[in-house]
Amino acid sequence: MYFSEGVSQAYEIGPSDARLDQLDERVSFGSIVDVLATPAGYFVADGLDPRIVVLDRNLDPVRILGAEGEGPGEYRFPRRLIRADDQVLVLDGGNARVAYLTLEGDFVASQRTTGNANDIAAHPELGLLVAGDAFPDHYLARVAEQGYTAFGPIPPELVVDYEGAFQLPVDLVAVTPDGLIHVLDGDQLALVSYRPDGGLVSVVFVPREMRARELKRNEETVEALGGRDRVLGSPMVSALSPLDDGRLVARTSWVNANGLITKGLVLDRERLEAIPLVFPADRDWEWARGAGVYLDGLDRAVLNPLRTVSLEAAPVQLVAQDP
Repeated sequence: MYFSEGVSQAYEIGPSDARLDQLDERVSFGSIVDVLATPAGYFVADGLDPRIVVLDRNLDPVRILGAEGEGPGEYRFPRRLIRADDQVLVLDGGNARVAYLTLEGDFVASQRTTGNANDIAAHPELGLLVAGDAFPDHYLARVAEQGYTAFGPIPPELVVDYEGAFQLPVDLVAVTPDGLIHVLDGDQLALVSYRPDGGLVSVVFVPREMRARELKRNEETVEALGGRDRVLGSPMVSALSPLDDGRLVARTSWVNANGLITKGLVLDRERLEAIPLVFPADRDWEWARGAGVYLDGLDRAVLNPLRTVSLEAAPVQLVAQDP
């Protein structure tokens, strides 16, 4: 099965209405790796100056959390932020662990994880799930005090043999409110869904034309960089996030059929529809192509403009677009 690419509607990112400049004397970022929306504002992961910065909804700094190190509340490379009920989880790739924070930013605890963790999700029954290379025949590792167990067997039709080339998985994971676990297979561009007991629910590929185009472009990129024995991974989708209504957002970037810069897909598993998240045609092309986009629900987005360590916020609305 494939998602159909919605061509009659799109979620359009409007003009920016708030900004945190990279030269703001209150806070400066070494890099912006991830942004997570919370009820009160935003958590921002800084990869080069390892810490978490808390902003309010106007992008004004509220708190700076942690510093570089290995102690409680310290980080080596915070790379992924997710929310689980009343906590924020920080995947710290440098320390191979996940930090648990309150929504105000207070440190609660940390948990060791697998060495090559690519993404994380929290399940109310299963606990912490990690996408990585811990189990070659499974997408995920379930992390508990006793150790790791495999979860999410890779369907045989999605197994890729790269003839022994050393490739790290670029899979992503998210949990929806109905308790299902979803993996975005980064090699095959397929959404693979599981029940909490590990049973396979469905395999749905992203829209056919988009998938063919992105797989071809990815293969050309890998070859240009020296082939699969030199390139560890080449992610085509950078994040997978759940929405409150059960849909998922896959964050990516390409030019859609209407010539618009698309920054993601809102995936509806019930209707098998993928609605694009786009910049309007009058946005600067280069700026839009390179900007990072982090959704705050489906009515607001935080933007990281091209070649800067600044942030902007902008409204998002569902609009009709020409077929």
